[in-house]
Amino acid sequence: MVLFVSDTLVICCLGFTIVASIGRPDAFNSIIKNTLFYFIMNSEAFVFCFAGEYLSTKSKSIGDAAYDSFWYELDSKDSRNILLLILRSQNQLTITIGKIMNLSLEQFSNIIKTSASYISILLAMY
Repeated sequence: MVLFVSDTLVICCLGFTIVASIGRPDAFNSIIKNTLFYFIMNSEAFVFCFAGEYLSTKSKSIGDAAYDSFWYELDSKDSRNILLLILRSQNQLTITIGKIMNLSLEQFSNIIKTSASYISILLAMY
């Protein structure tokens, strides 16, 4: 959880630094360095969120694949095991942030939106 809060704040501060340094004489070097670091921080958050989204999608596909199999033509013991697998797969596996929210691409977009909101607030105060 601390990682994503700090990522959001660092992304916000980097965005503010990029926008605030546009009018300076040494703006080119500052903008290049900060933009590179900005993309690195965004990619770090994206990798974690993409992994959470991938895990959720794959856990859902396990139940779908078991349902699409010919489980009804198997022995009763095997079909019961497949049915239990289908029941267990209805609860998707997710990676959470401190058991508060799930990591997904939707959460990544929320991080970007929050950072943009903080940047606009800082620019209004600057």
